[in-house]
Amino acid sequence: MAKTDGERQTTLILDEGYEDAVAALADEFPTLQLVTQPAGQVQCLIAQAAPVDAALLDELPSLHTALKLGRSYSNFDMPALRQRGINFAFQPRKGPNCVAELALTLILALSKDLVNGHEAVAMGAYRYRGLTPELTSQRKIAFHWMKNQRVHEVSGKTLGIIGMGEISCELARRASVLGMRNIYYKRSPLSPELEAAFDASYAPLDELLQESDYVCVAVPHTAETERMIGARQLELMKPSAYLVNIARGGILDEEALIDALVENRIAGAGLDVFTFEPLPTESPLTALDNVILCPHIGGGTGTTREIELRGGLEKLCAALA
Repeated sequence: MAKTDGERQTTLILDEGYEDAVAALADEFPTLQLVTQPAGQVQCLIAQAAPVDAALLDELPSLHTALKLGRSYSNFDMPALRQRGINFAFQPRKGPNCVAELALTLILALSKDLVNGHEAVAMGAYRYRGLTPELTSQRKIAFHWMKNQRVHEVSGKTLGIIGMGEISCELARRASVLGMRNIYYKRSPLSPELEAAFDASYAPLDELLQESDYVCVAVPHTAETERMIGARQLELMKPSAYLVNIARGGILDEEALIDALVENRIAGAGLDVFTFEPLPTESPLTALDNVILCPHIGGGTGTTREIELRGGLEKLCAALA
């Protein structure tokens, strides 16, 4: 990374909407002059979603360091940066990390039939299986006494991710560590470089639905994605497959999903989002034992542009030093 001579580095925050965050953070970073419009000689640049292409770089001849807020740098023209010798770094964002953690939590919980297992232990279901509690030792245990048929390992399973933004890239990294195979569907596939970075390969939507053991929905809710997963799409999934939705409820046809779950046409679902929130008590989803329901907690403890920009600025200062 470029080292500085002690002068303040003019740092352009490229995306719109960061003006208040820049004003709040300016005094915390005395070695940087934060601007939201090109001003004088810009030495550093931070971007979240704004495109950083060759034309922009030509307008910033003094630029020596660029940083991406987030891990997926598909909006950066990397060959253009490399050609100009511009240093590059990225800073993962808190928001996508939080949602990716929940998606993986739901996958793991479904793989261990965790909610049903907890309820069986808590209610003493062993009594209905003719079992009696006995003192355990290293070799004497009541292994798998519930006989949960849904319990399995995720290693070797295929995770199909619908949408491949920041959340999905964070999820793919985590799933890969667990030994899962990642495939994804996106209107514009990632570059080979990014596919390698996130250990994920592109697949058409129908193919993804047919091959996946877990399908995770992670696209924005727009007119185009309204009920994009309906009866036809659910019919393509394996009977042993699970659906996870950490995006928005309206992306699924909830009634079609309920039918598929009731009829065991798919194995189960992990849902953090619903068509109506909070989920109405009369929803059939509340009575199913192959579903894990969450009260829209994917965002974790929450985040703001200020929190995420601060992380990027700290990373930038460390890189410059």
